[in-house]
Amino acid sequence: MVKLSRYAHTFELDGAVALYHSLRMKPVYLNRESYENLQAWLAGSFCNTLEEASDAIKKEVNELAKFKILTRTDDEDEKVLKFVKSKIPKPMINVCYMILSEQCNLACKYCFLGNNDSEKRSNFTLESMSKETADKVIDFFIRQIKLSDLDDEDNKPVIIFYGGEPLVNYEVLVYIAEKINALRRTEKCIKNTELSMVTNGLLLTDERIIRLKELGVSIGISIDGFNEEANKMRVDLAGNPVYSRILKTLDRCKELGANASLSVTLSEETIKNKSDILQLVDNYGVHSFGFNIMMSSEEFVLPQTYNEAAAQFILDEFVELRKRGIYEDRIMRKLKAFSKAQVYFSDCAATAGGQIVIAPNGQVGICHGCLHDKKYFVADIWNDDFDATKDKNFIEWSQLTPINKEECQDCPALGICGGGCPINAMNLKNGNTIHDLDERFCVHSKMTLEFLIKDLYRIITEG
Repeated sequence: MVKLSRYAHTFELDGAVALYHSLRMKPVYLNRESYENLQAWLAGSFCNTLEEASDAIKKEVNELAKFKILTRTDDEDEKVLKFVKSKIPKPMINVCYMILSEQCNLACKYCFLGNNDSEKRSNFTLESMSKETADKVIDFFIRQIKLSDLDDEDNKPVIIFYGGEPLVNYEVLVYIAEKINALRRTEKCIKNTELSMVTNGLLLTDERIIRLKELGVSIGISIDGFNEEANKMRVDLAGNPVYSRILKTLDRCKELGANASLSVTLSEETIKNKSDILQLVDNYGVHSFGFNIMMSSEEFVLPQTYNEAAAQFILDEFVELRKRGIYEDRIMRKLKAFSKAQVYFSDCAATAGGQIVIAPNGQVGICHGCLHDKKYFVADIWNDDFDATKDKNFIEWSQLTPINKEECQDCPALGICGGGCPINAMNLKNGNTIHDLDERFCVHSKMTLEFLIKDLYRIITEG
């Protein structure tokens, strides 16, 4: 009997209806009359085969069956899910967060690492990464790439200099970048390595900006918006605001041609004014940035209205920014999955089983969100026998995709979601684990999917 798939979802449009399979991810648009005829046919007694559909809807019925929105057998949904699950990636390490120092010169009030929490901060090591440790870190990362069967010239690994504040240990940052650039000639698997740094920017000088540009290290600067109020939670250790100092850094990057990208944390103040970010982009010639939705915890509670407002802010900014030829990273990952009809299994490299995080003392972990307590730091760089692709913890994280969660199966955004942050899910309330839902992303993913389906319909009708 022909019926709607479990994964079929309906979206109301102006004068039309979109039917969408959350795992096949190809929307089919029907006019209102065709949709009503389809409903009537499915409710009747003559829908045992596709051939029984009337000529008025036969074309639509065949299209819906093609994309599994209509099923013809009881096990069709199960077969689709089984096929999708067979494509879930196994751990393959190609991203390395190098924590050059766990110390930070700021204490942002929403810091998910814990620099705003005296107890968590006391757990951070005072010692920065040494050059000797850095040598072992590089060797360890290259070995993990090779163990992941990525030892070829087309590989594009990523090294992210992180903290704390990575510029606290600028000398070792330069040392690593120089060594990686030298090794590109002899180690084919890192020939195309992308080097980047996430910084608050306060320790950047003209000399450092120029040197980082020469080394090919892209600069990502954290900021919360384009006014003091939006940045009021971004403060130094003494509680002083730092917004004006960050703007001076952006000025110098622009003057020196460093083309810094922005990492914008969406505070409750930031999302109140949609024009501020556009002004920031225009004033400083920013061409690349990402939005970060703030994380909740029992100590830092965000209202549900924030999640909805932040998701809407990202969508509204996407519409405006694409007019400038600028595309924000977070929504582009979902747009890419939607446009290619390819299931997006994971929204971060940790849950994709693709990254390692290395602390200043050489400990090896899965997620930098665990720096304060080193949970899920499961090895060290001196263990020559360690293979992340076979480690039970890395394998566990690689299976955290919503595709494996029963509570996600009926969500329309299942195929584009990628899940959220396991650390945020774990910290939402006592008793949670990394297997719980990061509910921020439920809101963000559903609103993004609805926007993409409606936007595609707009493009089709206008075209």
